[in-house]
Formats: sequence, C-alpha cells, structure tokens
Amino acid sequence: MRTMRLSSVRRTGLAAVVIACGVLLVAGCSSSSSKSVTAGAAATTGAPSAGKATVLLGSSGVLTDANGMTLYTFDSDQAGATTSACTGACAQAWPPLTATGTPTAGQGVTGALATISGGQVTWNGHPLYRWMGDKKPGDATGDGINGFHIAKATAAGGTGATTTGAPSAGY
Repeated sequence: MRTMRLSSVRRTGLAAVVIACGVLLVAGCSSSSSKSVTAGAAATTGAPSAGKATVLLGSSGVLTDANGMTLYTFDSDQAGATTSACTGACAQAWPPLTATGTPTAGQGVTGALATISGGQVTWNGHPLYRWMGDKKPGDATGDGINGFHIAKATAAGGTGATTTGAPSAGY
C-alpha cells in the first residue's frame, strides 16, 4: 500500500513539473515584445551583435544588410511611424534590422536611413526587416508574404519602398 501511495505522489509531482514547464513555455511564446536581430547577425540565428547597421545596394537594386541578406518593408507600417507594426510572432518570422547609433548607407544607396524605437533601421521612413526563410545572401523568398515586400531602389534611379497593395492582416 505504501509503495502505491509513493508512486502516486511521484507521478503527481512529475505531472506538476511538466505542467509548470508547459505554462512557462506558452507564456514565453505569447509575449508581445518584439525580438530583434541586429546588423551583422544572420536572420536565422537570432543572435544579436552590437554595432552600426550598413544597408547595401545588391543586385537589381535590392537593399541588403551587411551580410547580403535581403531587406523587406511591411505594408502595415506607416511611413514615418516611430514604432513597427510587426511585433510578437511577426517579429520572430521577420526580424527587424536594428542598429546602435546611426545606420550607414553603402555605396549606391540613397535615401534617408534612420532608426525608430528599439533601434530598428528605417529607409525613407519604412522600417526594414529580414525574412527567416532566407537562408543565404541573395535569397529573396519573402516577397509578397503577409504584406512584406523587397526593399528595392526604384527604376528611375532614386529610392523608394516598393510596398504596394493594401496592408495584410497576416499577423
């Protein structure tokens, strides 16, 4: 009888530990704060690195970070806003390009680079993001997904965000 009672207590204690871990995991995943990936870090690693962000002009006028990863804009962001419309799960999938200090424009990049809350880099007033689905420099697999579009210089030689269409409610 005593063995059965002890076994039952152990199972109950183990169940409580499993439930507590599950609650902590869900609480951590449901946080509304955005997780940032800074310049110089691969979008898929989530590992921040301090420093200034450099925005480069890649092939076909596509804007990239210092590692050659494609940068995107989000239709739901208002040009000139001081915060990003992409937070929580959205920011997990679309890590914002962030910088400490003033971002730097690489050769051929024109337009205004600045930062908004959290140090997120903006280009011509549009917050910039990477896409978790892009695995190597030059990948641009996120164009058109959930209202995100490649940040690209205009054909006329100037720069301007290529976001078009109505904002998406994908997140």
